[in-house]
Amino acid sequence: MKKLKLIFITSMFLFSSYSNGQNSNSEMALYNIGLGSIFSGVGALINKKPNEKWHKVLLKGMGQGALGGYLIYESKNLIGKIEQKQSLEYSWYGKFVNSAGTSIIENASSNRNFWEKWHLNIGFNRLEFYTQNKFKIKYKIMPVSLLLTAYSAIGNKFELERTLQTGEIIFSNSDISGDGISARGVANGNILVLNSNSLNEFDLYSHEIIHIYQYYDYNFVNTYLNKPFDNWKSKSNTFDKMNDLLYFDMQGAVLRPLYLLENGNRNCYYDNFFENEAGFYSNTINCD
Repeated sequence: MKKLKLIFITSMFLFSSYSNGQNSNSEMALYNIGLGSIFSGVGALINKKPNEKWHKVLLKGMGQGALGGYLIYESKNLIGKIEQKQSLEYSWYGKFVNSAGTSIIENASSNRNFWEKWHLNIGFNRLEFYTQNKFKIKYKIMPVSLLLTAYSAIGNKFELERTLQTGEIIFSNSDISGDGISARGVANGNILVLNSNSLNEFDLYSHEIIHIYQYYDYNFVNTYLNKPFDNWKSKSNTFDKMNDLLYFDMQGAVLRPLYLLENGNRNCYYDNFFENEAGFYSNTINCD
């Protein structure tokens, strides 16, 4: 419980520092580096081995997390270029850089060396690359994302071309809503549902893909359960087999409440931190 309180308090400190007018690249860089560093350090302590010194583990986790956070910041800049350059190809560039950044943070928070394990997510599909000893590739399914994909598919059209162009699973409908209001697009976790009348609007892709990256920003939450999962694996062959197939993507349980909390007492749609960040990179902030 104390660890969860620390996550909440630190998140709100970071939000309060930047949500009132994020208007510079340096502020955005500091936010992403700070988020990665702080929570990687916390995760590293949670996953500390008994014979390790806590201060060395903390510093290593925070240092690696800062590196990962910087790469995540750069990946968001690349997503901003979708709107700037009017080109969807930057989505793939951003995806590779973002995957590297979140991989480093997952390694840091798991108290591993930053190069030991890498991943690439495409919707509910996750490819893991192990590089510590013998190189190997493992395919996993993210169950929460799979459920969100099924939910997003209901009554909507699968956009194969846009999915291939961006590397993100995309559906469309001529009438969608987000948080109860008419919208051009919504991100259900890491799955997009876009208004079919707005499929050629590049700022929409920049905005919504940033929401996907925000979902990945909180991947460190999953590493906090490494020890109990390892314990369950040793006691249950069934769970061991499940864990070999599934990557339990549970960060939404933290991200969604924070998003709703940010909605409180806002005077403008972009007063919400997460919308402000997406608006910054997509050049869509408008509070008139």
